Amino acid sequence: MSQTRYANAYTEVYEILCYLNEEEFEKIPKDLIEVFEENRNLDYQYELNEEQDLLNQSMLVETKAILLNIFRDYLATPEQKLKIKEWLEKDRAYLEKQKQEKYSANVFENNKKIDNCEIKNVNKEEKSTNNLPIEIKQQSIWKRIINKIKKFFNK
Repeated sequence: MSQTRYANAYTEVYEILCYLNEEEFEKIPKDLIEVFEENRNLDYQYELNEEQDLLNQSMLVETKAILLNIFRDYLATPEQKLKIKEWLEKDRAYLEKQKQEKYSANVFENNKKIDNCEIKNVNKEEKSTNNLPIEIKQQSIWKRIINKIKKFFNK
């Protein structure tokens, strides 16, 4: 996010906090309010429509996030804090599920698993080139057992 966008969000937050009653305003730490006041964009004009509910006001997404944190940390009752916590956990779980579905492409889905195989050079003359053709040969069960026994005794 750009610095200007955050400065605009701080302007919106500061303006909204100015509309709180004195009791609620006093619950918010003064240093936090100073951060909004000092870092806001003075060229950005934001006005609240007092006839509309706060939920219906147009504001930046960053403003909504900041206001949610302020409400949760300083103004909410314990019951409201619990509901916010539950809501945020559900939202995070939903976003994580969406992310997993979007990025869960299994790279190895179409490849066959090759266990206990030998790789042999097909043509010794082609060893000098960088593109060596290889042959993958599956080992028999008996050869795998013998190799495991050999590894056991070599330890």
